[in-house]
Parts: sequence; structure tokens; C-alpha cells
Amino acid sequence: MNLQINLTNKIGKGLFSTCYLQDDKKTVVLKSTDYIKECMSMGWFPFSKYFPIVEHIKDDLFKMKYYKRVSSLKTALNPKQYEIYKELRSLSIGYVKNPYNLMDAWRAEFNKVSNITMRKALNDALDGCGNYGTDIHFEISPRNVATNNGNLILLDCFFIKSQADKIRTKKNY
Repeated sequence: MNLQINLTNKIGKGLFSTCYLQDDKKTVVLKSTDYIKECMSMGWFPFSKYFPIVEHIKDDLFKMKYYKRVSSLKTALNPKQYEIYKELRSLSIGYVKNPYNLMDAWRAEFNKVSNITMRKALNDALDGCGNYGTDIHFEISPRNVATNNGNLILLDCFFIKSQADKIRTKKNY
């Protein structure tokens, strides 16, 4: 397969990844050092309508479907999906002194999620993330979710705290 990769049309940048819209306008390539992107591409995340399918291309490049930004999640999501989003936004583990207990703290919080399918998807994703450590954080906001036919897609909600701390420390020098 001769895959043409275009790294000129940058449409977003985060702590771990830079996102490039491809010429077909249907896919993006992520230039990323994110352990979770790797985890997703290796099949350790659940196959779920709530997560994108991430394909590892080579080295630090990953490919996935392009989800267009919406101006309002409330109007773009069907009502039940918007209720799930609001419930996820309300989750909080508070301060956890030992960062290696974050996985257990999030599991306890995810077990409160009323939608059984979402609860299982989150816990299965947490298990996948556990291949990279237990200092796992979950953060949900309009910038790291998308919609697909009225359904919620969790694009970039999980991260490894120690990896984020390491990158943030390097940027401060």
C-alpha cells in the first residue's frame, strides 16, 4: 500500500500530538508521542462506538477518521449522548496523593457511570492504558471529544500523568 501522508495542513496541536488533515478530507494523521495513541493503535482499547479507531502508520505517525469540530455539543449529540457527556464531565477523583493510585481512583469513578455500555468502555480503556502504567488520568472537555451521527466520541480523554509531567518539565527549560 502506497500511503500518501501530508503533514502541511495542521489543524490542531496538543501536549502530545499535532494533527494534520489529509488531502481526502476524511482522515487525519497524528504526529504523536502519546502512549495512549499507541495503546489505541495496538488494540488494547475496546472496540467501541465511543472511541476512534487509531491505526499506527510508522514511527510516531498515526491515522484516524477526521471528526469535524462542532459549534455546540448539545445540538450535535442526540439527547441521551449529551446526558452521558454531562455525566462524564461531572466525574471527579479529587486530589490523589500517590499518582500510581489514579487508575484505581478512576475505576471507582467510572463504576458510577449510569450508562452500562459507557461504563464498560471506560473500564476496558482503563485496562488498556494500564499497559503503560497506573498513573492514568481522564479529562473530558469539548476540545477532546467529537461527534459521529449524534454519538459521543472520546478522542483524547486519557493520558499518562508521568508522561505529561515529563513533557511539561522539558518545556519549562
